[in-house]
Amino acid sequence: MAAERWFSEEELGQMSRPTMDRAIEALEVGDNETALELCRAMRHEWRFLHDVMAESMLGLVTYVQQRLGDEGVGEAWEESLRRGWKRDTGKIFERDRRAIVEALAATWRAHSGSGTGPNPGAFTISEDEEKFTFAMNPCGSGQRLWRNGAYEGEDPYGVTEEAHDWSYQRKGFPLYCTHCAFMNELLPIRWYGLPLYPSRPPADFDHDPCVWYWYKDPADIPDEYWRRYGLERAGKG
Repeated sequence: MAAERWFSEEELGQMSRPTMDRAIEALEVGDNETALELCRAMRHEWRFLHDVMAESMLGLVTYVQQRLGDEGVGEAWEESLRRGWKRDTGKIFERDRRAIVEALAATWRAHSGSGTGPNPGAFTISEDEEKFTFAMNPCGSGQRLWRNGAYEGEDPYGVTEEAHDWSYQRKGFPLYCTHCAFMNELLPIRWYGLPLYPSRPPADFDHDPCVWYWYKDPADIPDEYWRRYGLERAGKG
């Protein structure tokens, strides 16, 4: 007896197509109901993969810490970010600084998972004379991991065993979030002489925002972001 077919060829073909393409096609033929249904479904597609990847990265860096300690964590971030992020950082510095405001907003929209899931990611953007302030509360990746209990329970993920410049001088700092110090500040300073997105981590991960800054003129970035790592700004001293 032949097994019952679950889906038609057309249905399988539609499943393999980008949801946005299907939604646009539905709009073009006036099928607003289908387009709306697809858009609502699409809000959840990326967040599932995003969360799996974020927790997998936390699991990997926790394993590194268990084998090699905090210093191994720092070495792992430096080497992994050197491979791709150094190139990307250079390209960001070369682009029009106004355009980066829009690009960073797009990045945080992606990290937010369209505001879905437990403790959904959310952020605001404000502008003053010298900079843009991105305030994530919660950050859609590291802070959500914290608020969703990744560092609690019988088999918790790792936090720093000691205070380091790359943990903002805090012991017990969530390991996932240490990559921000490397990718936003320490490594861009080493590579190009400037921090990329000067940052302020939450004082309380359960309530406070994680804040990133983008300065209109790099000359206005405060010296504290160099001093944080025992470094001096070029031309100083």
